[in-house]
Amino acid sequence: MARIDNGINISLRGERVDVIKEFENGELNTVTTYNENPQKTFWVVLGLLFTGFFVGQFAATIAVIIFVLINGGGTEVLSNPEALFELIGQSQLLISQSLYTVVFTFLVPWFYMKNLARKPMNVVFGESKTESLPLALAVFVTIAFVFVNGYIIEWNENIQLPEFMAGFERLARQMEDSLKETTEMFTTFDSFGTFLLAFVVVAILPGIGEELLFRGLLQNSLHRWSKNAHVAIWVSAFLFSAIHMQFYGLFPRMILGALFGYLYVWSGNLWYPIIAHIANNGFALIVAYMYQTEVTDINPDETDSLPGYAGIIALIVVSFLLFVFRNYYLKPKSVR
Repeated sequence: MARIDNGINISLRGERVDVIKEFENGELNTVTTYNENPQKTFWVVLGLLFTGFFVGQFAATIAVIIFVLINGGGTEVLSNPEALFELIGQSQLLISQSLYTVVFTFLVPWFYMKNLARKPMNVVFGESKTESLPLALAVFVTIAFVFVNGYIIEWNENIQLPEFMAGFERLARQMEDSLKETTEMFTTFDSFGTFLLAFVVVAILPGIGEELLFRGLLQNSLHRWSKNAHVAIWVSAFLFSAIHMQFYGLFPRMILGALFGYLYVWSGNLWYPIIAHIANNGFALIVAYMYQTEVTDINPDETDSLPGYAGIIALIVVSFLLFVFRNYYLKPKSVR
């Protein structure tokens, strides 16, 4: 059975402990182990996550400022997304975004595993073999979930907060509008080359990096501490969504993160949520590009464009595919 009960051990390397063990032939051997502190590991990982977030934002901002100055602009355009886009263009914005992603989601796991856990990075990927059937299931369940998630997105966007939270609601709406403008910049393509660059920056890099950070490090550290896979999955999914700073996209992204978390826990293989994450982001980009080039009339920005029965069918398909995926890894190896 490939399923992990207490998560993959990515704990901080603690104090060295040498244990003398006697084997059946009477020989004595010294086995070296290291004390583990799962609670400390989780807080260290969480601290690195937020540190990496701010450092990544800072690096991306510096890159944007450099592009602005090179193109003859002033720093005042930083507060105006439309003017910023006109000045430095989509490709330079995508390059800046890729810098943020690399610093935040690639360097943090690398630094932690190399310098604090002192273990090879491939530990977080798990020991189970990547197989074609569960890989296909992970991709198809993610794409099917897009149609379910559309209704959650619509519900989340229309949440009305109580009167005493009016200030927070105004702030959340302002942030949502600003981030929506930025998202439109990333997904409005003027050429096929720009689409390919966006696919790398918006789909491939976050698909790998965010899964390394949120599932590989954060979820595993919380799993080892709590000894509860569900707690680890949902807390990590919440933080994964919250770090995007979009309250009116919090719930659909959190549920998507939980989906990736279950794929990881059931299989013990990080490549499945990575490929699923790439498929989710990549599918949205492909549909946007096809709509802009008039290959299809499906507008990805219209979450209410599908009939109600489509969501029910998609939910049934998602449930069935997850059932098959989970059972595949619950079978004894001799059966597969």
